[in-house]
Amino acid sequence: MSNENRDYPAWLDEELFSSLNDASAPEEPAVPAAESEAPKKKKKAKAPAEEPETKKSPKKKSDKSSDKAGEDKPKAKKSDKGSGKADGKKSKAKKGDKAAADEPKKKKKKAVEGEAAPASAEGAAPVFPDPNAGLLPEEGQAAEAPKKEKKEKKDKKSGKAARGLLIGLLGVFALVLLACIGVVVCAYLVSNSDTNMPNVCLGELNVGGLTQEETLQALADAGWEEARGGKLTVSLPVDVSFELDYLRAGACQSAEEAAEAAFSYGHGEDKFENLKTYVRCMMNPVDLSRTEFVIDRAYVSEAVDKAVAEFEERTDGKEYTINEEDSTLEFVKGVGQLSLDRDAICDMACKALLNGEHEIEWSEITGELRMPDFAALAEELAREAVNARYDPETDEFIPESKGAALDAETAQKLWEKAELLEKVVVPITLIEPEITVENLKEVLFHDKLGTCTTPLWGSTANRISNVRLACSRFNDMVLQPGESFSYNEVVGERTPEAGFKIAPTYSGTAHIDGYGGGICQVSSTLYNAVQYANLKVNERVCHTMLVGYLAAGLDATVDWPDTNFVFTNDRDYPIKLKASVDDSGHYVTIEVWGTNVDGSYVEIMHGEWPAYDEEYRDKYGLNVQVGVGAWNYRRVFDADGNYTDGPKVYSYYHFPDEDIKWPAIPDDDEDDGPSGNTNPPTPTNTPTPTNTPTPTDPPAP
Repeated sequence: MSNENRDYPAWLDEELFSSLNDASAPEEPAVPAAESEAPKKKKKAKAPAEEPETKKSPKKKSDKSSDKAGEDKPKAKKSDKGSGKADGKKSKAKKGDKAAADEPKKKKKKAVEGEAAPASAEGAAPVFPDPNAGLLPEEGQAAEAPKKEKKEKKDKKSGKAARGLLIGLLGVFALVLLACIGVVVCAYLVSNSDTNMPNVCLGELNVGGLTQEETLQALADAGWEEARGGKLTVSLPVDVSFELDYLRAGACQSAEEAAEAAFSYGHGEDKFENLKTYVRCMMNPVDLSRTEFVIDRAYVSEAVDKAVAEFEERTDGKEYTINEEDSTLEFVKGVGQLSLDRDAICDMACKALLNGEHEIEWSEITGELRMPDFAALAEELAREAVNARYDPETDEFIPESKGAALDAETAQKLWEKAELLEKVVVPITLIEPEITVENLKEVLFHDKLGTCTTPLWGSTANRISNVRLACSRFNDMVLQPGESFSYNEVVGERTPEAGFKIAPTYSGTAHIDGYGGGICQVSSTLYNAVQYANLKVNERVCHTMLVGYLAAGLDATVDWPDTNFVFTNDRDYPIKLKASVDDSGHYVTIEVWGTNVDGSYVEIMHGEWPAYDEEYRDKYGLNVQVGVGAWNYRRVFDADGNYTDGPKVYSYYHFPDEDIKWPAIPDDDEDDGPSGNTNPPTPTNTPTPTNTPTPTDPPAP
């Protein structure tokens, strides 16, 4: 094998391939020396001329002899070629003598080369040169044994050293790996712990190793906020003062803020930085309490503004007040002329917070002092008293005001003697108003403007319950002048969730049971009370069939959400609605209370007529009554008995189908029944006026 393709020491050839050559090399038949010489020389000529030297492996003598034999091969080949060309010139005798003389050497050399040369046949095992070539078997083994033994010892020693070095490197690698894993685990545990870093302090309080809840408790036990917080009281002129909270002003660190700062230290996103922080805390305590603060000036300014506004209210606004009990006029000298420097007060308060003060006072007042015009004041006070009145927009009573008379000369002398911001008391003469709030409350809602009562006889318990519920939705309701009342909006949808029950009701011309049955009696009763109160009716629809609790034309049906009853308070004063069912459950009564300023009252005029089917009347000349038509209008009387009539309101009611009596018709009539067209005909009877309602007493307050 060529040294050029070998990357291992030459001595390894013997160890690795000697047994392979012995076991795998096929036995070659013996051939004459002359026949086998040429192929071997030809094969040796293909070997490279130079082989790399192995510096670390010493060459053996056998190797040198093999190398020399290899170097001689090209020469032998050359001589063969030369001898082929000069066959006729050389002497056969001389050649035979030389061959005979070299015969022992050639045999020995062939034996060596024959063992070392690789097999040229395809598929044969490779054959390597024998390092002991050129020696007798006994001599080669004897010469090689000491070297081989020495080499084996050296190789074992080198192997042990290599193994020791490898084991050492593996150990170091394992230690480094374990250390890295330990660092990662520690960083993870430190970053995900629910306790503060060790030796973390808040002032003199060590909170290391505590959770946030435990830190808060420790701060509370130590009185953290009480020791660092508190309040600052700022006093201003005319007995105005305000307080500032240290915590809200940002002048101290709250317990929650301190606990959060303690826990956040060493619990950032960088886990390895958290581990470094942990190590530093182990070595040295860390104080995380704040010592520098930034005052929340907006908070301080807001408090100052409120206090200054109070000061201005006391020294500004009205220049005087009237003490009715003592019949005196009181004012403060300098009122309406003084002011305070808001920014300067704010600066002083912020500085006091940083210094930890708890009380400060501001006494500087700016402004030009001027004496009031007492003559104009006396003229202003010399007015008539103002009566109390009712504000319909706010539904509140505006108090009355008294008149007064002032001596201007006496007032001026008292003002000159008083000190700045001193109260000055001047006697006055008071004039009482004619109407006070108490009087107005007695007059307001004093008159019953309209009322109506309808019977509940024959009603089921559920129907009476629905009537009571509907009344409760607007009982004691007040409508201001111009305000409208929507029945559906006030009473709401009739559902079981709203408290309504199933009771008899109308659906077209059929009787059915439905939620809220009976509430149409409430809307009809309210309609009549509104008529008597002479209020404006915006929307009203009659039932499809007659009702038993009111005359025809006086009812008002409702149906969620489209059919509605709406009216408006078009009077000058507010009105109040009163709605109730008596204890026996036999009657429902609705009243409209207000203020009758002119003594007027209303009578309702109404009447009805039969309604016939037009098709039967026009086609067959037969009068078949299918319903009733009705009308009503208001007759308004003034205090002197004069009256005016309002517009008529028409209604139409259809009989139930089972109550209509259809006559027989001719057999050749293609129609089997009425068309249902029932337009109201000309009234057949004259309406009878109703009685004038009897006045009732006002409700108890």
